[in-house]
Amino acid sequence: MKPILLLALLALAACQDPMLGTNMTFGPNGVSVNPALSGKVGDVNVTLEN
Repeated sequence: MKPILLLALLALAACQDPMLGTNMTFGPNGVSVNPALSGKVGDVNVTLEN
């Protein structure tokens, strides 16, 4: 888990207009929440999802 967190922090530092969001899924086993980081690096939109 630590390499993913480090990668996310480095990507967030390099991004213009960084945003943190969540993807919520409702299913028979309950609610599943997955974080997503997105931003712009140069002219490319980048999204990191768990």
